[in-house]
Amino acid sequence: MNELKEESAEIKGKKSKTGKKRSFVKIINGDFLSRDEIVNNIPFISFLGFLLVILIGWGYYTETVGKREVQLEQELGELNSEYFSLGVEYNKLSRQTQVSERLKGSELKLSTIPPKKIKVKKYNF
Repeated sequence: MNELKEESAEIKGKKSKTGKKRSFVKIINGDFLSRDEIVNNIPFISFLGFLLVILIGWGYYTETVGKREVQLEQELGELNSEYFSLGVEYNKLSRQTQVSERLKGSELKLSTIPPKKIKVKKYNF
């Protein structure tokens, strides 16, 4: 009885190998493109076509996103350098000596009295 089971297992193994070989040979020979095979596989072929379209679209999308990322990184670098240079210029122009030089032509004058601190003892709201 064990011998019978072993023989049937060997036959099944051979059938699956020959089935795989036949399908591989069909693909190589182009027999899978015959009318009967195409009609049977239309849903699968259309699914593969749909996946192909999705893959192509995803490739274009990632390419445009990558280009946009590079462009934004360059713009960010330019804006950072502009921010730094404007900060340096602001610090330079806000110095007391620069302000006094710019006010010479106007009626405004620098105060010689230092500012005073106002102290409040109690809040009455």
